[in-house]
Amino acid sequence: MSDIQDDKGARIAFQKITETLGLTLPADREQAIFEGYKGLRAMADGLRRPRTAASEPAGIFVAGTIGREG
Repeated sequence: MSDIQDDKGARIAFQKITETLGLTLPADREQAIFEGYKGLRAMADGLRRPRTAASEPAGIFVAGTIGREG
């Protein structure tokens, strides 16, 4: 799918969301808000992908390093 088709689909989804929520966006800000929506959607898509345990280094520890010495 081309970027133009992706952009069209995103624009339609954005318009549907704003319509459903009853939002009236200022014409001079609508494009900037739409760009923000696309960025947020891209971030959300990245969060929804499968991950392995190795993808979360904060959850990895060595038992000997978490106790107090002495």
